[in-house]
Amino acid sequence: MNDKLLLLNGTEGLVHLLPFLFDYHPENSVVLAGITPTGTPLGFVRTDLPADPAHWPSLAEELVGHQQDDSTSFLFPTHRLVAYVCPDPADPDYGPQSRLTHQPIADHLRGACHRRGLVLSEAVYVTRSHYWSMLTTGPNDGHPIPEPPAALDSTGLPRSSDVLKSLAPATGAQAAVMAATLDTAVRALHAEILSSGHQSVVDDAIDLVTHTIAELATGARQAKDIPDDLAARLLLTLQYDDVCNTGLMHCEDHELEAANELWLALAHRCPAAYTDHAAVPLALHAFTAWALGRDATSRLALQAAEVCLPGQDLTYFLLSVFNSESSFNHLREHLREHRATRGNPVTG
Repeated sequence: MNDKLLLLNGTEGLVHLLPFLFDYHPENSVVLAGITPTGTPLGFVRTDLPADPAHWPSLAEELVGHQQDDSTSFLFPTHRLVAYVCPDPADPDYGPQSRLTHQPIADHLRGACHRRGLVLSEAVYVTRSHYWSMLTTGPNDGHPIPEPPAALDSTGLPRSSDVLKSLAPATGAQAAVMAATLDTAVRALHAEILSSGHQSVVDDAIDLVTHTIAELATGARQAKDIPDDLAARLLLTLQYDDVCNTGLMHCEDHELEAANELWLALAHRCPAAYTDHAAVPLALHAFTAWALGRDATSRLALQAAEVCLPGQDLTYFLLSVFNSESSFNHLREHLREHRATRGNPVTG
């Protein structure tokens, strides 16, 4: 979308543009974007919509400060700064009432812009079917989102809430069984570390990752059929940097789909008590989704990983790679070099 020059038709055009900023329809989100008169985004930032209104003033300051620091678009008076507030469709007041509830966010954003000498030209509240301008007063029933022009048809793009649901871990009886399996695996791993040391555990785990992906790639095993004890062992040992990096290195064309399925299956196996252990497989899932051209899934999987374990090194690294617009093939060359030096060259 960034390479297309589109004359936006007022607020409707801004609504139609929103999904193309991310390649998905953001929900439960606050977005701040700089946009040229031709409709080209000049930088945008998204964050989760905080449930607690006490956090809204600081959110506004952070978003505006981040956007100002990362963009030079504000040097040009013809460029616009626009905000989007996209509620959670699970909100029981979703629609006109939730729009009124979240109205102060627009006021906080406008104030934060004013304090930096910037002008917020529009703030739009967007649900699945309607939109409201939050900078003007008027009827609360909103405007139906009209049919977009062909160049801005986003019907094929997923909604963030649907993708995040597909990344969520199992619950109920399955989660209870997996929690017990992980508890047992933790005790066994601890005894193994005391007996043989960390390096022995890491070496075995690297071999296990390589063997498992090879089995999946050849069709000898399906990711959904991985036994709980094997999944537990992988989840625990992926917390080692060298094992995690091995996961990144399995990035050849014949491995990517298998690895992508493995990382998602492992993330699904993490029960609530082990939520932080889901961060690595979710980040690896994001990486392989990016490599496979599934940009929406990759961004949202990174978002989910950050929720599981804020500040994780792998999540931070991949986010910087995605934001730098580096090519996957360029990164893959570096990963191939590392893989060769570790005695685990590409096969298959």
